[in-house]
Amino acid sequence: MTSKETCLDQTWSNNNLTTNATFCPAYWMVSDIVMLCVEMCWPPTPANSSASILCPVAKWWQERKSLQMYCQPNGEWANVSADVMVVNCIDDYTIFLIRQEYGSSPTIDQINLYMSIIEDTKILQIVGYSISFTSLIIALIIFYSFGSLHCPRTQIHRQLFISYSIWNLLEIIFSIDLAKDAKDFNSACTRSQRTIRSTPILCETSVFLMEYTRFCVFSWNFVEGYYLHRLITAAVFRKPNFKLYYIIGWVFALLPMTAWAIVTHYTSGDEAECWLGYKFSPYYWILEGTRNTLLFVNLIFLINIVRVLITKMRESNTADTMQVKKAVKAAMVLVPLLGVVNLLFIPNKPDATAPSWVIYLYGYSTSILVTFQGFVCALIFCFFNGEVQQAIKRKWTGWRDSRTLSTRRGASNHTQTSEIRMNSLCEKNIGKYHNGANTPTAV
Repeated sequence: MTSKETCLDQTWSNNNLTTNATFCPAYWMVSDIVMLCVEMCWPPTPANSSASILCPVAKWWQERKSLQMYCQPNGEWANVSADVMVVNCIDDYTIFLIRQEYGSSPTIDQINLYMSIIEDTKILQIVGYSISFTSLIIALIIFYSFGSLHCPRTQIHRQLFISYSIWNLLEIIFSIDLAKDAKDFNSACTRSQRTIRSTPILCETSVFLMEYTRFCVFSWNFVEGYYLHRLITAAVFRKPNFKLYYIIGWVFALLPMTAWAIVTHYTSGDEAECWLGYKFSPYYWILEGTRNTLLFVNLIFLINIVRVLITKMRESNTADTMQVKKAVKAAMVLVPLLGVVNLLFIPNKPDATAPSWVIYLYGYSTSILVTFQGFVCALIFCFFNGEVQQAIKRKWTGWRDSRTLSTRRGASNHTQTSEIRMNSLCEKNIGKYHNGANTPTAV
């Protein structure tokens, strides 16, 4: 017999009620406010009196508190929302999280609307991350398949794309896991033990890896900015120090990540399942402060790069309008590469008390900008790149010609010539940055 059936099976006889007394029958109540699922059983109660029960045994609830519900003179329970009632049972830590997420004094309806919007954006996020992941994998295959594209700037592009790919893949896995975890909250308030979120250590490890790979994206954004800034502004450009780049891109992130993980582990408390609410902790700024510092430095790089581009274009005596257009175009191309768009997310998001259109606007705009970053980078710096298009075109031409030529030797020679020509093109573009060219290429 289930808990609900046991509750409803109670009668007046085992609750010391007289046969002809008016009473409210046993009543089963379920609340899933803010995913804090809880169930309550109200025993048969005499009319014109109140029943009192202790807060249910559940995580995030204070069991020492009690709840009351009034049985009206006609033998019917008072119409009280379960969600409104159980708010009194929520512990202090959970109240803190709710206020951080939804605002200081939201109504139940505002919270439900807010959650419905968030759920809608979750689908968009999974789609966005999936498109970004797929496009990045294709871009990496292209970069690694053509030897003509193996030059310093594409080598940095590849590392940025790898960090994006791993981060997006982890976001997809965790988003699907969260959706499954939410779906498993059935009418009996049970949770599946087969999800990442419900598995201790595995969940914390997944959160660490997800934050680490996101940090690596910021680090490689910084490397892109540093490399381009030196490439365009240095009087004498030296060979890139890729050991330093790899340390910045993959190793540097471990320092703030380790410090944050240790502090979070010892300060989150037992009630914080899977470091629940870690983004609201002041210690999260160990990560966010460092990442945003990298973004601000990249913003400085971007401004100076555009300044140098304008100066060089003025030296070429082109029309002022064309100078501005070229500078704006270069800046717009570099924004996704340097990750500057992430600076838009520093302001706090609206809470549940804000107008619904503000919540919709923020939810959908941030979901699109964040999840499609990888796709935009792959689009601009691989699929729309002239060198990549030429390499693919020549490869396709070589394959097509091999179908018509009588010997494979001719097709092999044709392909080899194309590869040599593309290598020299890649090296030529590098030289254009530091030999005083009037229109340096930014990508």
